[in-house]
Amino acid sequence: MRPARFLIALVLAASLLAVGGPVSADDPTRSSDPAVSEPSETGPAKSSLDRSPLLRGSALQKPRRYSPRPGVAFNSALGSRADRNRIFGKIIAAINHAPERSRIRVMSWNIMSRTAVDALLRAQARGVKVRVLMDNTNLVDIPNPGFKRLKAGFKHANQRMEIKPSRRSYAKTCIQSCRGARGAAHSKIYPFSKTGKAKDVVMSGSANLTVAGAINQWNDMYTWVGNRRLFNFASRVYAEMWKDVPVAEQFVQFSTGKDLLGFTPLIGPGGRTADPVQDLLSRVTCTGATGAGKNGRTIVRAAPDVMRNERGMAIARRLRELWIQGCDVRIAYTVMGVDVFRFLGTGTARGPVPKKHLVQDFDGDGEFDNYFHLKALTINGVFDGNPTSFVTLNGSSNWSGYAAVSDENFGILFRRSPTLKYQHFIDYWYENFPKNVPLDEGIDLSKVDRYANLDLD
Repeated sequence: MRPARFLIALVLAASLLAVGGPVSADDPTRSSDPAVSEPSETGPAKSSLDRSPLLRGSALQKPRRYSPRPGVAFNSALGSRADRNRIFGKIIAAINHAPERSRIRVMSWNIMSRTAVDALLRAQARGVKVRVLMDNTNLVDIPNPGFKRLKAGFKHANQRMEIKPSRRSYAKTCIQSCRGARGAAHSKIYPFSKTGKAKDVVMSGSANLTVAGAINQWNDMYTWVGNRRLFNFASRVYAEMWKDVPVAEQFVQFSTGKDLLGFTPLIGPGGRTADPVQDLLSRVTCTGATGAGKNGRTIVRAAPDVMRNERGMAIARRLRELWIQGCDVRIAYTVMGVDVFRFLGTGTARGPVPKKHLVQDFDGDGEFDNYFHLKALTINGVFDGNPTSFVTLNGSSNWSGYAAVSDENFGILFRRSPTLKYQHFIDYWYENFPKNVPLDEGIDLSKVDRYANLDLD
């Protein structure tokens, strides 16, 4: 985004936060972002998240009682402060409760939040070893005073407190992907060795550590607590990311039975490519489901945020096949390639594949502001021949060619509860997504880039 647009967006952010409204979008798929820093970093206005009860109060006064809740959490860009802050506040609370001698690792495509920077610096000051990774474009392409302050703060404290090298905290960026040779450092994963009374905590999903991720996006986060083997796997891959050197085996995954955690780029041993989305969809049968959709139809919900390029088209072909075969399919998206859109819109005996554009122009300028940011897939029905299966895929990866060569995290959950929660969340917003506000007088959409705040990858 051009600097002028960035400054205009920051002014808009400050003015809207003052009255409690949404601001322009933070899209972890683009290289520049119009409104991701809190107004408190650029002016006197305070973000509503800085005042959130999730970041202070009884939980912080009783750290021994605190433990992050395992399972899935969602936030909404609209609604109550608690609804918007549910994921951001959960990450901040875990940082605030990390005790001395514990370790925090943060991998976020973008980090822009005074609250987050302050919490990470406080953690270092009380003896926590912190590692923070971010994509380099969000340091060099746009102003990011908060991340610069975080890097400088860690360095100063390392020297001032005479912390031994093995316990020092650092923040750094990856140029392109950390574990590959192209793409971006696009993962959103937060491992904690200990926070409160919980050990071996891993948070993984679609949410960056930005305020705009809470007030402009619908996001998800899944939390594992006390899973030592999965935590050790995530820590090992994070160590590879930290080196910022391409590794031989870029596509890796680890299963503990009903839960699987994986990392990309989608290049496996010998250069073979893999795609967990296509793999899961290839194992679906549309009829004979027990307790799922009407007439025994398997329910498939796809929420890809971005769906384009050859990879997006390959997934679209399979979703269309499943629709033709009788599956109950819905696609909730933000960005879709023109060819993919047209392909899914072509007629079948059942009509076109159901899809909905979950974006909102909040201020009437013709550009999209608030949007669905999940990268999720649910299957409820027949999977691998089992008519009572529940499968969920979540994480940071869009369904595009660029995502295939980027650092991404994904989880696959073979569990009933999270599958139904994701399915119901997608269905609710599919049916109740807020409409665009009326356009300002004189706006000519033919002259407006509706995706000016979003990248197409």
